[in-house]
Amino acid sequence: MGTKPETNRIDALRHALRRLFPSLLAVSCLVNLLLLVSAIYMLQVYDRVLSSASVDTLFWLTLAALGALVVYGVMEQVRRLILGRASYWIEAELSEPVLREAMSERLEGANPKAGLGDVAALRGFLGGDSALAFLDAPWSPVFIAFIWVLHPGLGMLALLSAAVLFVFALMNDFLTRNPQKSIMTELRNSERAAQQYVDSGETISPLGMGNAVLGRWKGHQIETRGKYQILKEKTAAIISASRAVRMAFQVMMLGLGAYFVLQGAMTAGGMIAASIILGRALAPIERSIGAWQSFVSARASLVRLHDLFDDAATTKSSLKLPRPEGRLQVEDLYCIAPGSDQRILENINFSIEPGETLAVIGPSGSGKSTLCRLLVGAWKPVRGHVRLDGADVSRWSPEDLGPHLGYLPQTVELFPGTVAENIARMRDVSDNEIIRAAKRAGVHDLILRLPQGYETDVGAHGGRISGGQRQRLGLARALLGTPALVVLDEPSSNLDQAGDAALAAALVRLKSEGCTIVIVSHRPAGLQSADKVLALSDGCVAKFGPRDEVLKVRSQPPAAQQASSRVIMKAQAGSVPAE
Repeated sequence: MGTKPETNRIDALRHALRRLFPSLLAVSCLVNLLLLVSAIYMLQVYDRVLSSASVDTLFWLTLAALGALVVYGVMEQVRRLILGRASYWIEAELSEPVLREAMSERLEGANPKAGLGDVAALRGFLGGDSALAFLDAPWSPVFIAFIWVLHPGLGMLALLSAAVLFVFALMNDFLTRNPQKSIMTELRNSERAAQQYVDSGETISPLGMGNAVLGRWKGHQIETRGKYQILKEKTAAIISASRAVRMAFQVMMLGLGAYFVLQGAMTAGGMIAASIILGRALAPIERSIGAWQSFVSARASLVRLHDLFDDAATTKSSLKLPRPEGRLQVEDLYCIAPGSDQRILENINFSIEPGETLAVIGPSGSGKSTLCRLLVGAWKPVRGHVRLDGADVSRWSPEDLGPHLGYLPQTVELFPGTVAENIARMRDVSDNEIIRAAKRAGVHDLILRLPQGYETDVGAHGGRISGGQRQRLGLARALLGTPALVVLDEPSSNLDQAGDAALAAALVRLKSEGCTIVIVSHRPAGLQSADKVLALSDGCVAKFGPRDEVLKVRSQPPAAQQASSRVIMKAQAGSVPAE
């Protein structure tokens, strides 16, 4: 039974953040009102204390001002705590789901629409000074109104200065919004390429590709960074100009105020207060110009995250299904290469019963590895279904299906951690289960000979383990628990004679336990234990049936017999490892 989430995760996050707005607005109101303390204090000192020469008035005014500033400091800290903890909560709430959905999109052959960098952009905007600038900006009219009360002429000058700075802000947006989106996309692609080069260092260095590959990357990086530098310089020029304009308006405010004082239209205290308050009124607008780049980046990240979760899989079963028996049915399966229209598999149909072993053979490029990925739900077909006990594996929650599956891909990845943690699939399982899986894979003695046994740290990408050891540990990971279906893609490609013997023994043991097995293999260990054989050619089924019937190619017309013989001979020869 499929269910669709009620709302996008980002929409839910926005709704949660909106609940903070009333408290943030209330605290921001108090903070900005308390910013008037210094101006009011100056006004009272000039107009009341100096004229009356009252020390008591000066004492109590000073004491009240200091008390108000203490409250201001507390409220400013409260506001920063709210935003800081909200940004921490955003990162905690989004990081793991973003990685999960990005992984899901990668498995579907698409580039993830968003990543942890977008979460960091949101966190940085909300937890930094940028958000404060936008929270303070709406209070600028209040300060301008206060100046207007002191004198309408000064109020008109304050209004004009705010309008001029607002024009600077609009200019900054107009000049940087679209270029920034394009440049940030290029920078993300460049970072992704750099990481790919690092991961592929074992191929790049021996083949002498380093200078060529890194030279091309450096050229693109310099070009992109140059564009980014020009963009930053434009923003810096606008910020510098706006700051100079603000200071000029403050000088004009003092000059105009002095003129009104000379005309007897206002007091000297009002003149000083108006200049101070104008600085408070213009500061948020000026800060928002500098924060605009962060705002644009956060807004773009929010859109990308929203799109990522919009595309999230919504068809996983919400009903926890029982452990499958292992009946595998493939119906009209069709798959294309990720990011292209190239067909990999077409019209694949077959079924195997619980406890049967299926050997998949075929020349390189026939689609064997792709079929394995589809069988375990790592890839999704364009059309058709892979059913395990009648349930479509692409609609089955991976967390629920995973314990019932064993999968050994052609390229085995070990993850940072110990041998035991890798066999345990990074889950909390008992030591007995880990050792049982290792013994079933015939790798227990090999592990004990490692420097720290099961506690040996394999390192990033399993670089501290040889290819053969990595493959045998991957087999142990695949056999953890009691899987109903085990899919092995070229499990013997890196094995020595002892590894071959251990694999053959593991296959016999799995078969005796009633486990359904799909194995891509050109070696006798895989073919001899098979009940059925599926021969693929050019992404289509060339032959499927009982092992002896397929391998002997009997009861066929001469032309079909000749074609099938070529497929099977290539498969048995193992001309090239699976794709």
